[in-house]
Amino acid sequence: MDYQLVRSKRRTLALRVAPDGQIEVRAPLRLGRRHIDDFVREHQDWIRRQQDYWRTRPRQHWRDGDTVPHLGRPVRLNLVEAARTRVGLEHDTLTVAMPLPASEEAVREAVEAWWRRLARGEFLRSIERQFHWFAARGHGAPVLRIKKMRTRWGSLSQRGYINLNLALMRYDLEVIDYVVMHELCHLEYAHHGPQFHALMDRRMPDWRRRKQRLDQFLPE
Repeated sequence: MDYQLVRSKRRTLALRVAPDGQIEVRAPLRLGRRHIDDFVREHQDWIRRQQDYWRTRPRQHWRDGDTVPHLGRPVRLNLVEAARTRVGLEHDTLTVAMPLPASEEAVREAVEAWWRRLARGEFLRSIERQFHWFAARGHGAPVLRIKKMRTRWGSLSQRGYINLNLALMRYDLEVIDYVVMHELCHLEYAHHGPQFHALMDRRMPDWRRRKQRLDQFLPE
């Protein structure tokens, strides 16, 4: 199987199958390619199941009357032709006024631009709600960056950035808080070992339940 190899200072091998079916393998810096190839072969049944899952998963449409998740609740798209693009939410209706409302890609881009404007406030408030414990430990507040990521909900860089996926705007604040807490815990531990999970248990005892809900709407 063809795969993309990403090497880092990690100690173990990890597999990820992206929505487009691409296989990503994360490996220690000096691990031999033969061991990595053997690892992929040993997991080929799991890889195929993941690829089948992505292939058969219903696609989000962006047509008039379609439903789109917004902060954990479904809203109905109301597409209107207009000279300038405007997006606004009233009750359970998301109105998108734009020059080409028949173009699903254009509608999606308009909604995502609107989400990006809202996301900065929502994500910053989530960080502020949960950062006090880490501040008391001497950590500096990470700088927020909002990205479109196909395989990750968030990441924390060594340069002090917390990267959060724009697609989190599909979820309610409980799930957003989980992803933020996950990344903040990496301020203490840069790995996913027992110490990291123990800290997650202390800071957010129900994090596993919140994590399970991330399968509801996946990045596209």
